[in-house]
Amino acid sequence: MQKITTALILLMLLFGLVSPAYAGNPIRVYYAGEQDNVYGALKLAPAGTLAFVTDPAQAEVFVLNGQTPEIEKISSQVAAGAGVVLIPGPQTEAATVEKITGVPVQVSSRENPVSLTAIKISDPLVTEIIWNGAPQVRERLEMVTPLSSVQPLVTAYEDGSWILWQARPKIFVFNAFLSGEANPQIQEWAYFNYLIYHLTVRAAGGTPLAFADYPASPVPHAAERNLLLGLMALMLVTTFGAFFVVRRYSLAHPEELDNIVADRAAFSKQEETTDWENVGFHRPLGGYLVALSIGLILFIPLIIYQNLVLPVYILPSAQALGIWGRVTQFFNLAWLFFDMGTSIAFIKFLSEYRVRDPRKAIQYGQVFMWWQALSGAVQVALVIGAASIYAPKSAYALYAWSVIIHALIQIPGFYQVFRHALTGFQRLDYSRLLDVVKELVLPILVQPIFVGLMFAWGKAHPMYGGALGGLFGLGLAAYAAELLAFFIGWRLYRRVGYNARILFLAHFDWEVVKTSFKFGVFEMLGSAAWSFGQAAEIAITQTRLINYAEIWGNWGMAQNFIFAFNVTQTLNDGVMPAISEAISNGKKLLSQYYSAMAYKYNGMGSAFIAAVLLAVAPKFIIGASGVEFQRAAVYVVPLIIWGAVQFPSWVGDNIQLGANKPYLKSILVFSEQVIRVIFAWILLERFQVTALIIAYFIGLASKGIAAYIINHKVCFPQRFFIWQSLVAPLLAGAAHYGVLWLMVRAIWTGDQITSVLIFLIGILPSYPLYMFFYGFFGGWDKATLAELKEAVALTGGMRWFTRWGIYEATALGARISPLHGRFPITIREGAMRDAEELTREKVKL
Repeated sequence: MQKITTALILLMLLFGLVSPAYAGNPIRVYYAGEQDNVYGALKLAPAGTLAFVTDPAQAEVFVLNGQTPEIEKISSQVAAGAGVVLIPGPQTEAATVEKITGVPVQVSSRENPVSLTAIKISDPLVTEIIWNGAPQVRERLEMVTPLSSVQPLVTAYEDGSWILWQARPKIFVFNAFLSGEANPQIQEWAYFNYLIYHLTVRAAGGTPLAFADYPASPVPHAAERNLLLGLMALMLVTTFGAFFVVRRYSLAHPEELDNIVADRAAFSKQEETTDWENVGFHRPLGGYLVALSIGLILFIPLIIYQNLVLPVYILPSAQALGIWGRVTQFFNLAWLFFDMGTSIAFIKFLSEYRVRDPRKAIQYGQVFMWWQALSGAVQVALVIGAASIYAPKSAYALYAWSVIIHALIQIPGFYQVFRHALTGFQRLDYSRLLDVVKELVLPILVQPIFVGLMFAWGKAHPMYGGALGGLFGLGLAAYAAELLAFFIGWRLYRRVGYNARILFLAHFDWEVVKTSFKFGVFEMLGSAAWSFGQAAEIAITQTRLINYAEIWGNWGMAQNFIFAFNVTQTLNDGVMPAISEAISNGKKLLSQYYSAMAYKYNGMGSAFIAAVLLAVAPKFIIGASGVEFQRAAVYVVPLIIWGAVQFPSWVGDNIQLGANKPYLKSILVFSEQVIRVIFAWILLERFQVTALIIAYFIGLASKGIAAYIINHKVCFPQRFFIWQSLVAPLLAGAAHYGVLWLMVRAIWTGDQITSVLIFLIGILPSYPLYMFFYGFFGGWDKATLAELKEAVALTGGMRWFTRWGIYEATALGARISPLHGRFPITIREGAMRDAEELTREKVKL
């Protein structure tokens, strides 16, 4: 092992010393303009490629950035065969353009934003640079010529006006202004430096390097690539060596499986007397109330942060945010594939075997832990290898470093082990707390640090730029959040009284492995089908969606609001192990009750979120974000409606998993994604981003209806109590929307302060009002309201909010409602008898 490690280190040092060499006479460049990003791009050209001159008579190429001094000398040199790259400025006149290029033009100033699209010709300027990912340009000169001999290369998607064109073989004109404060987005574009270099070399009659070979391109080059490959080899050897050592120890010490709790006496005194050890819906509901209450309090800071602080003050680049969003979305497929469903299998079988065989239950956690470590090492090595070798020469070149940094999050791969263990043991207050901390709290804490530092680093390194530096910072922040969540989870797991060490051993046998993968593979296929849809969406939009980077930044901002609906998933994630525990022990009526209550609380929560977001989200975006993100205010409305109707599909997925029918999830999710991708493919070129919204609705509606019918036939009989789950939420949501609409109309003035204020009022102070409406419109019966009160008692430090902000408000509405108790959940009494029997059957840890 020591010899292998030494050899790898020597190889990395050797490869790290390799650097490209350049030869030949430098191109003499006369530059006119400010020493800004254009000048900086010229300075980044490969060593020995360009040499600056101050005498026009010595120049082979003129790069004119908003200024045209000594125009007579320049025009005579161009007429004699010198090349020119003309970038006009606000003061550039038609006569100046004609004198330099020899092309008569009419010019007019424009400032409206336009997206860029390349002419479909075989020219390196349109094949080496992916123009449909370029940011929009605004300040520019629109040029029109009667001559047909000129060649447009890049045009505006909206009106076909020229942005980049070639007057003669060695004369290029880029119509967008690049001096002063004009068009900062295009100057932050990762292709910008290469564009200036390419134009300059072409204007000299030379052949530019390909983008992947250009030393200043922000992609892995030979030295970085070889270093990365060496590190991956070292990681693989270390990980598999550690497993070999731990496996030998575990097989020699089977008695370690008896130590599921660290201190039996303390655990018995602290935990076994609490309602967390009693079977019933109060456990997933208690965890949900913890997540909901913390989420309501923190959602406002999160939205302000994601839609104001991060994109305006920390990383003011829609293209960087869009690229990161696309990278995380695209590679969900790879991560889910390598997970093989072991995370969900861990939760499912831990809850199932906890009743009668805890020793076996914990082995599913060990399978998860070591599968994540071993497969994580393999998948990271494969992804980083592909990203460093193949991505730089593809249309995804700009994604290479983002993919590499994102892949590192999978090292060591098991950071969610304590979250899953707490969920399997149904200590759902702590597992939901971990979810909230990881998704809501930690990004706000770590992103300003890492993104801020990397944005400053990028500014200091023009090869990358601030936007790309900030993009790297997002990846580093994501890793920091995962790591911190792991340590917090470890602390909570120990606080309950469980022994954390046992999860990192390797006692499992082949039966446990096969059972885990037999379940997990089908679950993975369902999740992978969803990720396949996401990846296919990226691939389709990459080629058919104009201005995709900035559009995806706006789309991502709109989807930040839809993330709010995921709070209901904290209930569904808790319902799945509860159903598994019940159905595997023959308690069908209890399972039916769990699913009925999942529909009820999902409908209740979704109606509230939709009412609030429809009333305030478009106004918030318009008032709080910059001009780059105004399109998000349009996208957000249909996305909110789509988010509100997702819950039947989500509940159906968890019923299938809990009932040990993961193959149903695979089939239904795959069918949904096929429908969605087909419609997106057909409609995208014509309707652009609107096509995605249409495809989303068609696919989701089809799956939700099919899931309920199939679950009723195959898993166990379903009950959907229409009034409590649908009618009461709709009535309460409509009333709540009306109140908020009046509030927004009275307060909002279009500025950042009132935009933040309406969101603050809409989310937190208004929730008790919604719960009052829900109670008033007959959303409860006596037994389910009592169950809510029981769950409130389990919410720990959030009990003050769950009592006064949720229970007391809705109980007041129920007390004065003529509809209270008129539409009861009739199966509860029998389900509670099942729960009591199952509690008595549980083995003590």
